[in-house]
Amino acid sequence: MQRFFIRCLSFYVFVALPILSLGQDNPALESARSTSAASISYQRDVWPIVRRHCRGCHSRTDAKGGLSMDSVADMLKGGDGGPSFTPGKADGNLLLEMISGDQPEMPKQQPALSAAKVEIIRKWILSGAKDDADLGDLTPKVVIPETYMFAPAVTSVAISPDGARIAAACRSELVLFPVEGDTPPERIPTECDLLTHVEFSPDGTRLVAVGGSPSSFGEVRFYDAKSGALIYSRRVGHDTLFRGAFSPDGTAVAVGGSDGAAHIVPFDQASAVKSFPLHSDWVFDVDWTPDGKMLVTGGRDKATKVSSVETGKLLRSVDMSAERVQTVSCTADFAFSSGLARTLSGFEFKIALSGIEVTGAGNGARPITNRAQYVRGMESQPGEVFTMATSLDRKLLAIGGAYREIRVYKTDDRTRITLIPNLPATVYSVSLNRDGTRLAAGGRDGQVLIYEIPSGTLIRSLVPVPVATTAGVTAS
Repeated sequence: MQRFFIRCLSFYVFVALPILSLGQDNPALESARSTSAASISYQRDVWPIVRRHCRGCHSRTDAKGGLSMDSVADMLKGGDGGPSFTPGKADGNLLLEMISGDQPEMPKQQPALSAAKVEIIRKWILSGAKDDADLGDLTPKVVIPETYMFAPAVTSVAISPDGARIAAACRSELVLFPVEGDTPPERIPTECDLLTHVEFSPDGTRLVAVGGSPSSFGEVRFYDAKSGALIYSRRVGHDTLFRGAFSPDGTAVAVGGSDGAAHIVPFDQASAVKSFPLHSDWVFDVDWTPDGKMLVTGGRDKATKVSSVETGKLLRSVDMSAERVQTVSCTADFAFSSGLARTLSGFEFKIALSGIEVTGAGNGARPITNRAQYVRGMESQPGEVFTMATSLDRKLLAIGGAYREIRVYKTDDRTRITLIPNLPATVYSVSLNRDGTRLAAGGRDGQVLIYEIPSGTLIRSLVPVPVATTAGVTAS
């Protein structure tokens, strides 16, 4: 699982990336060339390949090119280009043509399948493409150990608005504990392979946990923040969901998806999910403006975008970075974004969403680029940025990443007020309470660190799940 997690959050992480090339290979695949065609099982050998590499784009609810690969029957039916293959015939089949060759067309925007995986599929088709699967039983069950051999990385951390409680995402489980006192952490299991985002509602009464299982489902889970009881969960799409944020009124959560959309998931179970296909690639992070009228999104397509919550329409792509955008945040006046490029930029809404001005007069008049007018430069970061968060009053912005520092800025004039150096590991997540007086951070080493702001004084540090020590005893 550590390899799974590191891939995810090197996207991003948050967190990119990504999440999703996820999942580990079946060791049997590498011996495919010595495996007879008759012994290959769809359920055991072929389905794991399809699930990991194909179903993100080819499922019954998202059938790109008209093709679903949810079952053998779906593949035989085919899509816009006809049947995927003919059982018993390995050559001249569309599926094999798409995944084979020096530059295969599929999977889109992903590494090509290994020769061993292509050979498994070829031999299965040659042997008659027998269907021995009950797909309802193929989703791997999440197993949460009583004690971890190594501390799982904290993929996301949240501090309650009053600064009294912490929520942490540790692989597949949500962990709750108080900032002060000796109350042991409460461990809440989920059905997600990986949790990517946790957050308290603005009023502190509810808690959301976001994640999913690669090539299977994304999930949003709402909890009672005091008791930790699950209120309800909702699955969205066919892949792990990424980071997001509660709406200012606490009635919905907006999260990013691997389908290039921002998904608004309402707390009301009877209300429908709204999906805005804004990006051409994974959306790693989403935030709301304080009035709840706009979303700011950033993703693997290197874009930072602003859209209307009411209509779902794109208002403006405020920036195209040289590298993927892994985290975004905003206030009433500014959008902020950062990522692999190590730059931290502020974009002034008032000018970004207005027209272009000109300079000079007469024949000397020339347009000033809109971007030059609305971008507000900020301090460059010393390494790849994974996470940023504002306080609920939107007066402070905290940011962290691979460079093992946390920096806190005032959002009005973008000056730095706090530097927390020499952290023990890469920072995957930061969170500020309502007035920005407390900060929580989680990272690759599995620790949750809690600080006073602006002094940067460490209040508490702990690994929130039990971990076996070299002496054979456990520590938490």
